[in-house]
Amino acid sequence: MNPIRLFNYVTPKGEQVKQLRAEKPSTTQLLLMYVLPLSLIPSVMMYLRLYHHYPKLFLDNLPGDRLVLVSAELLFLQIAVILAMSWITQNLAEMVDVKPTFRDSLLMITIATMPLWLTSFFYLVPSLSFNVLVHGIAVLASIMLVYRGVRYIFSIRERGAIATLTLAIVCTAGLGFAVVMIGSMISWEAIEQLQFAVKKS
Repeated sequence: MNPIRLFNYVTPKGEQVKQLRAEKPSTTQLLLMYVLPLSLIPSVMMYLRLYHHYPKLFLDNLPGDRLVLVSAELLFLQIAVILAMSWITQNLAEMVDVKPTFRDSLLMITIATMPLWLTSFFYLVPSLSFNVLVHGIAVLASIMLVYRGVRYIFSIRERGAIATLTLAIVCTAGLGFAVVMIGSMISWEAIEQLQFAVKKS
Protein backbone atom coordinates (compact mmCIF):
# COMPACT_ATOMS: atom_id res chain seq x y z
CA MET A 1 0.00 0.00 0.00
CA ASN A 2 1.40 3.36 -1.06
CA PRO A 3 -1.24 6.12 -0.91
CA ILE A 4 1.16 8.65 -2.40
CA ARG A 5 1.31 6.56 -5.57
CA LEU A 6 -2.40 7.16 -6.18
CA PHE A 7 -1.76 10.87 -6.63
CA ASN A 8 0.07 10.02 -9.86
CA TYR A 9 -3.35 9.38 -11.41
CA VAL A 10 -4.35 13.04 -10.98
CA THR A 11 -0.91 14.51 -11.70
CA PRO A 12 0.30 12.42 -14.64
CA LYS A 13 3.25 13.36 -16.77
CA GLY A 14 2.94 12.98 -20.51
CA GLU A 15 4.75 9.67 -20.75
CA GLN A 16 2.96 8.23 -17.70
CA VAL A 17 -0.62 8.47 -18.92
CA LYS A 18 -0.81 5.22 -20.89
CA GLN A 19 1.15 3.33 -18.24
CA LEU A 20 -1.08 4.55 -15.43
CA ARG A 21 -4.23 3.62 -17.34
CA ALA A 22 -2.91 0.08 -17.72
CA GLU A 23 -1.90 -0.20 -14.07
CA LYS A 24 -5.03 1.03 -12.32
CA PRO A 25 -5.74 -0.96 -9.14
CA SER A 26 -8.85 -3.14 -9.14
CA THR A 27 -11.91 -2.34 -7.05
CA THR A 28 -10.93 -5.03 -4.53
CA GLN A 29 -7.39 -3.66 -4.26
CA LEU A 30 -8.69 -0.14 -3.73
CA LEU A 31 -11.02 -1.28 -0.96
CA LEU A 32 -8.61 -3.56 0.88
CA MET A 33 -5.33 -1.68 0.37
CA TYR A 34 -6.49 1.93 0.51
CA VAL A 35 -10.08 2.60 1.61
CA LEU A 36 -10.13 0.26 4.61
CA PRO A 37 -6.70 1.18 6.08
CA LEU A 38 -7.22 4.92 5.51
CA SER A 39 -10.74 4.78 7.00
CA LEU A 40 -9.19 3.37 10.15
CA ILE A 41 -7.27 6.60 10.76
CA PRO A 42 -10.25 8.81 11.81
CA SER A 43 -11.72 5.95 13.86
CA VAL A 44 -8.48 5.27 15.75
CA MET A 45 -7.70 8.98 16.23
CA MET A 46 -11.17 9.66 17.58
CA TYR A 47 -10.86 6.69 19.93
CA LEU A 48 -7.49 7.89 21.26
CA ARG A 49 -8.66 11.48 21.62
CA LEU A 50 -11.82 10.66 23.55
CA TYR A 51 -10.33 7.82 25.55
CA HIS A 52 -7.55 10.01 26.94
CA HIS A 53 -9.66 13.12 27.52
CA TYR A 54 -13.03 11.69 28.58
CA PRO A 55 -12.39 8.20 29.99
CA LYS A 56 -14.97 8.42 32.79
CA LEU A 57 -17.73 9.26 30.34
CA PHE A 58 -17.50 5.76 28.90
CA LEU A 59 -15.99 3.52 31.55
CA ASP A 60 -17.67 4.37 34.85
CA ASN A 61 -21.15 2.93 34.53
CA LEU A 62 -21.36 0.38 31.73
CA PRO A 63 -19.19 -2.72 31.22
CA GLY A 64 -16.76 -2.68 28.33
CA ASP A 65 -15.62 0.21 26.22
CA ARG A 66 -18.37 1.90 24.23
CA LEU A 67 -15.82 3.94 22.31
CA VAL A 68 -14.98 0.80 20.35
CA LEU A 69 -18.59 0.67 19.14
CA VAL A 70 -18.61 4.33 18.12
CA SER A 71 -15.26 3.99 16.35
CA ALA A 72 -16.39 0.83 14.54
CA GLU A 73 -19.59 2.55 13.45
CA LEU A 74 -17.57 5.50 12.12
CA LEU A 75 -15.38 3.06 10.17
CA PHE A 76 -18.32 1.30 8.52
CA LEU A 77 -20.09 4.59 7.81
CA GLN A 78 -17.01 5.90 6.02
CA ILE A 79 -16.71 2.81 3.84
CA ALA A 80 -20.44 2.87 3.06
CA VAL A 81 -20.30 6.56 2.08
CA ILE A 82 -17.22 6.00 -0.11
CA LEU A 83 -18.98 3.17 -1.97
CA ALA A 84 -22.20 5.17 -2.30
CA MET A 85 -20.31 8.25 -3.52
CA SER A 86 -18.48 6.16 -6.10
CA TRP A 87 -21.76 4.81 -7.46
CA ILE A 88 -23.33 8.29 -7.48
CA THR A 89 -20.27 9.76 -9.20
CA GLN A 90 -20.44 7.06 -11.85
CA ASN A 91 -24.02 8.07 -12.60
CA LEU A 92 -23.43 11.82 -12.35
CA ALA A 93 -20.81 11.54 -15.08
CA GLU A 94 -23.54 10.66 -17.54
CA MET A 95 -24.76 14.26 -17.51
CA VAL A 96 -21.57 15.23 -19.36
CA ASP A 97 -21.82 12.20 -21.68
CA VAL A 98 -19.12 10.16 -19.94
CA LYS A 99 -19.56 6.60 -18.66
CA PRO A 100 -16.72 5.78 -16.24
CA THR A 101 -16.41 2.36 -14.64
CA PHE A 102 -17.15 1.91 -10.96
CA ARG A 103 -13.42 1.28 -10.46
CA ASP A 104 -12.53 4.68 -11.92
CA SER A 105 -15.16 6.39 -9.79
CA LEU A 106 -13.90 4.63 -6.65
CA LEU A 107 -10.32 5.55 -7.54
CA MET A 108 -11.21 9.22 -7.87
CA ILE A 109 -13.28 9.34 -4.67
CA THR A 110 -10.52 7.53 -2.76
CA ILE A 111 -7.90 10.02 -3.93
CA ALA A 112 -10.13 13.01 -3.20
CA THR A 113 -10.89 11.78 0.34
CA MET A 114 -7.23 11.24 1.28
CA PRO A 115 -6.62 14.77 2.64
CA LEU A 116 -9.60 14.37 4.98
CA TRP A 117 -8.40 10.99 6.19
CA LEU A 118 -4.85 12.20 6.78
CA THR A 119 -5.85 15.35 8.66
CA SER A 120 -7.50 13.08 11.24
CA PHE A 121 -4.04 12.73 12.78
CA PHE A 122 -4.56 16.27 14.06
CA TYR A 123 -7.44 15.12 16.30
CA LEU A 124 -4.76 14.65 18.95
CA VAL A 125 -4.00 18.38 18.88
CA PRO A 126 -6.21 19.93 21.62
CA SER A 127 -7.16 23.03 19.64
CA LEU A 128 -10.53 23.43 17.94
CA SER A 129 -9.47 26.47 15.89
CA PHE A 130 -6.37 24.65 14.63
CA ASN A 131 -8.39 21.59 13.63
CA VAL A 132 -10.99 23.74 11.86
CA LEU A 133 -8.20 25.44 9.89
CA VAL A 134 -6.51 22.15 8.98
CA HIS A 135 -9.77 20.53 7.91
CA GLY A 136 -10.71 23.62 5.89
CA ILE A 137 -7.45 23.28 3.97
CA ALA A 138 -8.12 19.54 3.52
CA VAL A 139 -11.56 20.26 2.04
CA LEU A 140 -10.04 22.68 -0.48
CA ALA A 141 -7.41 20.08 -1.38
CA SER A 142 -10.14 17.47 -1.85
CA ILE A 143 -12.08 19.75 -4.18
CA MET A 144 -8.94 20.29 -6.25
CA LEU A 145 -8.36 16.53 -6.40
CA VAL A 146 -11.93 15.95 -7.57
CA TYR A 147 -11.36 18.50 -10.34
CA ARG A 148 -8.15 16.82 -11.44
CA GLY A 149 -9.71 13.38 -11.10
CA VAL A 150 -12.56 14.37 -13.39
CA ARG A 151 -10.01 15.64 -15.89
CA TYR A 152 -7.43 12.87 -15.83
CA ILE A 153 -9.20 9.73 -14.55
CA PHE A 154 -12.44 10.35 -16.47
CA SER A 155 -10.46 11.85 -19.39
CA ILE A 156 -12.72 14.91 -19.77
CA ARG A 157 -11.11 17.86 -21.51
CA GLU A 158 -13.88 20.47 -21.80
CA ARG A 159 -13.56 22.97 -18.96
CA GLY A 160 -17.30 23.52 -18.69
CA ALA A 161 -17.95 19.79 -18.34
CA ILE A 162 -15.14 19.42 -15.80
CA ALA A 163 -16.47 22.30 -13.68
CA THR A 164 -20.08 21.07 -13.86
CA LEU A 165 -19.25 17.51 -12.87
CA THR A 166 -16.81 18.65 -10.14
CA LEU A 167 -19.47 20.88 -8.58
CA ALA A 168 -22.05 18.08 -8.68
CA ILE A 169 -19.65 15.60 -7.05
CA VAL A 170 -18.52 18.05 -4.36
CA CYS A 171 -22.10 18.95 -3.40
CA THR A 172 -23.09 15.29 -3.22
CA ALA A 173 -19.95 14.44 -1.24
CA GLY A 174 -20.80 17.16 1.28
CA LEU A 175 -24.14 15.46 1.90
CA GLY A 176 -22.41 12.09 2.19
CA PHE A 177 -19.96 13.18 4.83
CA ALA A 178 -22.76 14.97 6.67
CA VAL A 179 -24.37 11.52 6.96
CA VAL A 180 -21.16 10.23 8.59
CA MET A 181 -21.16 13.06 11.12
CA ILE A 182 -24.86 12.76 11.90
CA GLY A 183 -24.59 8.98 12.25
CA SER A 184 -21.73 9.35 14.72
CA MET A 185 -23.63 11.99 16.70
CA ILE A 186 -26.75 9.79 16.87
CA SER A 187 -24.65 6.90 18.12
CA TRP A 188 -23.00 9.14 20.70
CA GLU A 189 -26.40 10.41 21.88
CA ALA A 190 -27.70 6.84 22.20
CA ILE A 191 -24.73 5.92 24.39
CA GLU A 192 -25.22 8.96 26.63
CA GLN A 193 -28.92 8.17 27.04
CA LEU A 194 -28.06 4.57 27.91
CA GLN A 195 -25.58 5.76 30.51
CA PHE A 196 -28.17 8.12 31.98
CA ALA A 197 -30.68 5.27 32.19
CA VAL A 198 -28.12 3.10 34.01
CA LYS A 199 -27.33 5.91 36.47
CA LYS A 200 -31.01 6.47 37.13
CA SER A 201 -31.63 2.80 37.85
